[in-house]
Amino acid sequence: MQTPPAVGVVIIDDEVLGFHLEDGRFISVPIDFYPTLAWATPEERIRFEIHGSSVFWPDLDADIGTEGLLAGAREHHYYARKAVERAVRLGRLSASALESCTPATPTDPSPTVSTHGVAKQLRSI
Repeated sequence: MQTPPAVGVVIIDDEVLGFHLEDGRFISVPIDFYPTLAWATPEERIRFEIHGSSVFWPDLDADIGTEGLLAGAREHHYYARKAVERAVRLGRLSASALESCTPATPTDPSPTVSTHGVAKQLRSI
């Protein structure tokens, strides 16, 4: 099994999460793939630690690796819901946002989570 490429530089803003990898590639996904980061403040987003092939946001207890980003994986629905709950608790979203954030069921494994006012389908990983 091949070791995942290490992260050299992280790019993050209101629209994109990107990793410049030490093997020369740049990979990016829409920030909405990770509601924990989408609902974080800019200050929370820029406080991260690079640990080889993963990036950890200690204030958010979020860890994203190059393997997941390369695969196009989205944040697991459990953590996506926690992000919405946190945003409601901190006053960044109204309590009604929780109504649009339904947990996955055995018959519907893709819960809907609203980020930036647009409903997105989150795929379980």
